[in-house]
Amino acid sequence: MDRKQARDLIGEKILLNEGNQGKYIAVLKEMITEANKPWRAVLCIVGVFEYPSINLEELELTKPFLQNNEIYECSGQKVEFLDDHFDKLTYDESLTLALKEKWDEINQINEESEIILSLIQQELRRLKSEYLIFEDNYVYYKLVKRGRSFHIYDEEKRETVSLEGCPFEFESKVDGKWIPVQYVKGATFQLADGEKIDLSHGASLRLNKTQFDPYQILLNELDEPSIHALEKGLKRFGLGHEHCVFCHNSLLLQLLNSFNKDSLTGVNFISYANSKNQFVVQHHYERTYKEYEDDITFDRFEFTSDTGERVLTSYATQFSQDK
Repeated sequence: MDRKQARDLIGEKILLNEGNQGKYIAVLKEMITEANKPWRAVLCIVGVFEYPSINLEELELTKPFLQNNEIYECSGQKVEFLDDHFDKLTYDESLTLALKEKWDEINQINEESEIILSLIQQELRRLKSEYLIFEDNYVYYKLVKRGRSFHIYDEEKRETVSLEGCPFEFESKVDGKWIPVQYVKGATFQLADGEKIDLSHGASLRLNKTQFDPYQILLNELDEPSIHALEKGLKRFGLGHEHCVFCHNSLLLQLLNSFNKDSLTGVNFISYANSKNQFVVQHHYERTYKEYEDDITFDRFEFTSDTGERVLTSYATQFSQDK
């Protein structure tokens, strides 16, 4: 603000711009003018117009350095016109409003960041590389033989886990490279191309922690035709597995707590989302395990979008009892 404009505002409220340290409402008390020097302002602080910038690196809330009724001298270049309606707000009232505006600003940044992070995670999931965004991505084991059976041993936790019925996909080090292997029986594992290899006692195995995700565990449990039925419904809405945002896997809970049961029924609830819509899938399932015959499997996927559109897909080795 130049001298002429400031002279007309003596005794009036003006805006003091201190950059990252905030903007303040003040009364211009007087001007200090000297020949061949920029003019200076003597102000009386009466409010906070914009809260100081927050240091996100140090996670510290910087408080306004100018308080109510404080007399402050500054360069006239920091004095600006006050266009906003201020009227009868006290210093504390203006401070709370400035804090609320700062809250809205940070919250908007946070919401936008969450959306971007979600999109990145979805793309990494589509590329089967979601594990890259997590720390300590793998659990490492040693293959050990105890009696006639093989187990995996977690050296860090000093825990031994049986391999029988293990649904996870491991990685084994072959020729210096980690490659995916699926447990078959004993010390035998199968490669992705179907070739079988026998590992020895003490062989190293690792497990990607993303497989502990309830949704991934569900996909591992489903038969291939059931996965096709699920993907058929997802495709109708332009979705993929990477769009999953929540999975309540009741089937897993039943499997973990019902070792002696030969039949299971229930519903899983799965949520998906893209940039425009939300979707909910009810996965109705039935499992009947037979000792000397093929197991009976039934899966029905009921899709509902937030616009009310519905899709139904299913797979069964034989008709469900409720059909």
